[in-house]
Amino acid sequence: MIARRTRLLRAADLTAYRQHLVQLAGALDPATAADTFVLVPTAAAAAQLRRTLADRAPAALQPLIGSRAELYDHLASRVMPSARRPTDVEREAMLGACARDAEAAGHPAPFHVRPALVAEMLALYDRLRLLGRTIDDFDRLLAGELEPAAESDRGAAQLLEQTHFLAAAFRAYESRMRDANAIDEHGVRAHIAGTPALSPLRHLVVAIADRPFDPDGYWPADVALFTTLPGLERLDILATEAMLDAGFLDRVQHAFFEIEVTPAPPPGQLPVLVVPDRNDHELVFSYRDREDELDAVARRIKTAAAAPDRTGLVVARPLPYLYLAREIFASAGLPFEAQDTLPLAAEPFAAAVDVVLECAAANFTRRALMALLRSPHFQFAIDRGSLSQLDAAMAAHRYLGGLDRLAAFAGNTGSTERVAAAAALAIATELAPLIESRPLADQAQLLRDFLERHNRDHHDRRRRAKAAVMATLDGIIEALRRQDPDAEGTVTELSGAVRRWLGGQTFAADARSGGLRILDAQAARFAELDDVQIMGLVEGEWPERPRRNVFYPRALIAQLEPSRPERIDLNAERDQVRAARAVFRDLVGLASRQTRLSTFALEADAVVEPSAFIEDLPAFGFVTERDAAAKHPPAGTFEAVAASPPGVNSTWAAIRARNAERDPSRFTGEAGAWTLPRVSVSRLERYLKCPFQFYVSNVLQVAEEPEDETSRSPLERGRFLHELFESFFHEWQARGRGRITSREMSEARTLFAEIAEPALRSLPPAEAELERARLFGSAVGSGIADRVFAMEAERGVEIRQRLMEYELDGEFTFFGEDGSPRAVRLRAKIDRVDVLGDGTFRLIDYKTKYVPDRRTALQLPIYSSCVRTTLSREHGRDIPASEAMYLSFEGPQAVVALEERGKAFEDLTTAAGRRLVAALDNIARGHYPPAPESRNLCTMCRFTAVCRTEGGLDE
Repeated sequence: MIARRTRLLRAADLTAYRQHLVQLAGALDPATAADTFVLVPTAAAAAQLRRTLADRAPAALQPLIGSRAELYDHLASRVMPSARRPTDVEREAMLGACARDAEAAGHPAPFHVRPALVAEMLALYDRLRLLGRTIDDFDRLLAGELEPAAESDRGAAQLLEQTHFLAAAFRAYESRMRDANAIDEHGVRAHIAGTPALSPLRHLVVAIADRPFDPDGYWPADVALFTTLPGLERLDILATEAMLDAGFLDRVQHAFFEIEVTPAPPPGQLPVLVVPDRNDHELVFSYRDREDELDAVARRIKTAAAAPDRTGLVVARPLPYLYLAREIFASAGLPFEAQDTLPLAAEPFAAAVDVVLECAAANFTRRALMALLRSPHFQFAIDRGSLSQLDAAMAAHRYLGGLDRLAAFAGNTGSTERVAAAAALAIATELAPLIESRPLADQAQLLRDFLERHNRDHHDRRRRAKAAVMATLDGIIEALRRQDPDAEGTVTELSGAVRRWLGGQTFAADARSGGLRILDAQAARFAELDDVQIMGLVEGEWPERPRRNVFYPRALIAQLEPSRPERIDLNAERDQVRAARAVFRDLVGLASRQTRLSTFALEADAVVEPSAFIEDLPAFGFVTERDAAAKHPPAGTFEAVAASPPGVNSTWAAIRARNAERDPSRFTGEAGAWTLPRVSVSRLERYLKCPFQFYVSNVLQVAEEPEDETSRSPLERGRFLHELFESFFHEWQARGRGRITSREMSEARTLFAEIAEPALRSLPPAEAELERARLFGSAVGSGIADRVFAMEAERGVEIRQRLMEYELDGEFTFFGEDGSPRAVRLRAKIDRVDVLGDGTFRLIDYKTKYVPDRRTALQLPIYSSCVRTTLSREHGRDIPASEAMYLSFEGPQAVVALEERGKAFEDLTTAAGRRLVAALDNIARGHYPPAPESRNLCTMCRFTAVCRTEGGLDE
């Protein structure tokens, strides 16, 4: 038996680190290459190492290179090639079934078992086994800590109950795994340790650190495998001096007995650190956000002497940069590559699956159904042009969801919408079984069939995303049928499972080779680069925040550590920061020529702090070189056009250049002259509230999206109340009655009830009872009728005549700011005008609840001025207004009068006339800036998608 040789290969820096690997490849021969495995953190790191070996030693053979998962797959193929390895989806389905079995066996879970928590349970089980602990160890160690306090501490009692449940579920999982003749990573490890391979692995190079200090590192259980692997002749641990000084040296010597430690060669020359040309002490480039950071990279690379494929951008979180790079670098014409995959859930087709699930989960409400019917990812037997008519018809019929109500609506709707309604009903009928509790495998199959049946074919990326989603659903269906056929649920449970797995899957972006490299910190260590920029140096990423366990506090989890648990709770986070700082120190020296570092200030409009690692830079001993930002010209098409439109050779740029000659006022709300068809005070009030909203609704005539109403709309209810009081007061006056006094309140209520009851009987019973209580009040409050009658009783002036629904139609004169008269033709209908006994009149505008701001509203002062003119003409004498008010039926204040301290009534009407003339002039010349009178209006506006408020909505 050949003795195993274990070595620690020390490297002064990442250049020497990669040199060790190059020398390893150079020493390979055909007899040993297939039996040599280099363990790296990730698949992206493996791709960079293969590229480095091919560049540095093109004639040499390459060893096997892969991550932990790939190492276990390779070892299993050597020792047990016929063993069935369950997928991660199948493992979760198996553990979910075991969790229910544990509850049935008398170990209730202190939480609702749902897909996301099953995934966390499986992660806890894997951590437990990777730490070298058994289920009995887990139960014994944690229960021993919790039992003494469980009698007096409710939290400890709940954690103890949780421990018993988890232990029972884990034991059932291991039993079910054996019964299914399946084997996971832990089973592979146990089997390999005692089973010699016919073709054993002879040389293992470990180019990762240990856990939890390296997020993709090895575990104590891996150490046990490395040191007992049958047939392994050489075990090499590779690490840089910075990593060893951060505590890794002590741990590796503790884990691997009699390890040979090779001396480290002297460090190489550090790259030049390029710093901003702004401040003598500034070493890091600062930008507004990630997009600004990438824009600067594009400008620099366009003029850089270095080849793009020898330039790397090192980031802690690749995804935000990958999303932005697709647009920014494409605009700049810069090729780039990235081995990192994107989340499948971020693909549009995966989001479309959510639309289908939400439609069923919402029980086919109007909004959910319209979102599905309008989705560009599906094709239905419905004319898309008729969807808006169907939407409006549903809103008008107050359709709020439910298959039965949808069927009734489809049967009773008009001929115009009947075809679309029938198609919507057919789609809802297809998805209706999802609402019922059925086997989850059948529910997933129904969803998959629906997606396949109604799929609309698109471009290649969308087709690949659809294939990935379908493969995920196939995996869920197979896992459920194989491991958990009894699992039942509605669309709620199905949504949780599907979203969980779509969120956990990744999607390979368009394959690109060559060009600028975007690398995470793990993969960058294996790349040969001349020019490096370490980006996104902000807190929370450099270093990354540690991930917490959702089931137990850190002190309890520390009990599972195989050794020195007393120091884990106090020092684990400190050691993680030390390791991250060592990685940062290595990466700063990664480049062969020059290095840049950059940070940003805003993440999703929230301020972020620069990384504390920046403070370490002065101690690294770099030679610095200043970089003037002014020497970098525009990179992207947009920037080039903005800088010099005629100099860009494209059709779009030529059009853009011509557009630059147009009057810039067209882009700040000037739309050109327009004639208002009919002057309406309510329209002018809308203009004063927001000119742009007026423009969209009145000039462009864009209809607002209808609202779902559980009962009559506010407009319908307001009309109902207006008609009731109009009928009442006509009848009251016909009986020769004048002002309602306190003595006549009871009589007025009786007459009002006689008039209201027939109208209330026309409403649905439930709505009629609610309206009756609002009109007549209850034991806890007065009703609307009391408010209206009390307004008259509180005012001593006699009413000679009530003019209900008083119409204005004619030309009226108003004066502008310059004092010039303006004849304006107005048509309006006023709720009520009372001609009073003192020779004046009172104007009343009914409001259902809230009243406009008296300081900016036009109706009361303009109507008062017009009514004065009309009444004076009719009676042959001046009849001024003594009062104008809003009478709110249900608002916080019943009467809101038009008055302003220190101003006479005539002054208020004159000022309103000036505002009316100014609004008419602005409308006539087409002045529609996005300038709401209050930014609160923007939160309720239906046209925010097409609005550009000056300075931004949130400023």
